[in-house]
Amino acid sequence: MKWQNRILNKWLGVLALAAVCALGNGCHDDDDYDHDPPAGQGTIVVDNISGGRVQIFVEGKYLDSIRSGHIRYFDLPPGLYRVVLDAEDTRRAWAADVDVLDGRLTILQVRWCNGSFDCLDVAMYFD
Repeated sequence: MKWQNRILNKWLGVLALAAVCALGNGCHDDDDYDHDPPAGQGTIVVDNISGGRVQIFVEGKYLDSIRSGHIRYFDLPPGLYRVVLDAEDTRRAWAADVDVLDGRLTILQVRWCNGSFDCLDVAMYFD
């Protein structure tokens, strides 16, 4: 009976993880990003699911502002870039060095930090 409970618990855990992924709360889906970087470049993808508008700065230069539910693509030569995301109507912000790889997407999914009005939560993926 004990081994049956362990197997049942294992499968319940797998099903729970699959449910989380299906709801889009923590798993990356490559199908959402339909963009091919130009030859010799890579792309920073900003996917704003934060609920508010976010300003995008790369190397100190303002590039764009993006509403929640939208995606922007920025084609750049390969390299390391300082990226800053700043929520327009709050104190929330995020900054990090971001790698741009030749022929690849560097995806930044932007959300609000849970329980904090001072930060954005950004998940970074490579595709």
